[in-house]
Amino acid sequence: MKQEMFKVNEVSLCYKQKYDTTDYPIINNSKLAADIFYESWDKDTIGLEEQFKVLYLNRRNQVIGLYTAGIGGVAGTVVCNKKILACGLKIVASGMIIAHNHPSGNKQLSEQDRIVTKSLKECGKIMDIKLLDHIILLPNSNFVSFADDGEL
Repeated sequence: MKQEMFKVNEVSLCYKQKYDTTDYPIINNSKLAADIFYESWDKDTIGLEEQFKVLYLNRRNQVIGLYTAGIGGVAGTVVCNKKILACGLKIVASGMIIAHNHPSGNKQLSEQDRIVTKSLKECGKIMDIKLLDHIILLPNSNFVSFADDGEL
């Protein structure tokens, strides 16, 4: 029996494609992106706790994946750029649209919203994953788009 000299964990990459690429939605406006995010949100908690999600897109702006990056409290959630970009790299994404909800229903962008957006935009540039929009979802099915408002 061979004795191990070093104990090293194995790393593997896996992406399970369940659908044909012809079925992937193509994002060409913020409303469609917001609709996809809303569909993935638990309607029982959208007014209760903040969540942060990411849509990953290919070069044709087709959605290739959705990732829930964080679930927090009433006033915020932790956003980890490393995890968000690691997931995007894992599926070889070319773009991403980020979203979080404001349980209070407040449409105003906070300074923290802007900081998170700027940080992910800069990190994404380095990894060639373009940040296309940051959408804030409100419990009443309304949304705010950083791209539409010229904040991106």
